[in-house]
Amino acid sequence: MRIENHKIPGIWYGQSSNLGARRQKPPVVIVLHYTTGWNGKASRDWLMGAAAGSSNRGSSAHVVIDRDGTAWQIAPFDRTAWHAGPSRYGTLEGLNAHSVGIEFVNPGWLKPNGLGEFTDAYGKRFSERALKKAGGYQMAPQPRVGSGSFAWPLFPEAQIATGIDLVQALVGHYPIRAIVSHEEIDTRGWKTDPGPAFPFERFRALLGEAEDREPAAVVTAGRLNLRGGPGATFEKVVPPGTLLKGTRVKIMQRQGDWAFVAPENPDGREGVVTGWVHAAYIAPEFAA
Repeated sequence: MRIENHKIPGIWYGQSSNLGARRQKPPVVIVLHYTTGWNGKASRDWLMGAAAGSSNRGSSAHVVIDRDGTAWQIAPFDRTAWHAGPSRYGTLEGLNAHSVGIEFVNPGWLKPNGLGEFTDAYGKRFSERALKKAGGYQMAPQPRVGSGSFAWPLFPEAQIATGIDLVQALVGHYPIRAIVSHEEIDTRGWKTDPGPAFPFERFRALLGEAEDREPAAVVTAGRLNLRGGPGATFEKVVPPGTLLKGTRVKIMQRQGDWAFVAPENPDGREGVVTGWVHAAYIAPEFAA
């Protein structure tokens, strides 16, 4: 795939009615979703709003990818689509204005009833045989949905392959700094897409290992310990021992929940001191 004038030549294009203004800056984040449905054309038309005759007036996306790998673009990449809702990622708030939204056709979580059937978020029931015929599923918990484990239908390889081609084109054309799930940016605490069955690391790997791909981060805790290793049992690196809220750091490496960082000096230059911090207390920093 390639991008010309914020569109992908060669794939179906129809513009959603549910769009914001043309953006002055290029997108820096890609947000991945599932549609909560099996029918690709129905999901596409719903997200197109009045343009496709649907009653939806509140949501859209840039691209919808069906389970057989068919892709439909429903918004140019320089327009704001309504897919992220109330959201935050690092120093960015309101991700609609800064991102590309991609919808993968998938029903999302299904709740087992103990009788060999599974119920989706709309109350529709599916047999285990039907799920296996549709490509299989995996069981995994999701506290945002409820207790216990839920069935998560798998994403067919044809669908994932199209998604990878699209994301590669976006990363090559725009200054993309992060590929995220709707779940991790949602500030309301109830979104779960694209879910545990989605091969997320295959997509995040598309950013490559270029040092400038990961944005600088800022300390969000009042004081954050800088340690000699990736764990709370390691001694603090003294000086400085702790980093104050707002300190900018360059992320050199990640290991589990920890990040190896180089804090900036007060003059904004990268310092010579390095150490490990808990990654929960740093957030990506994006240019205003």
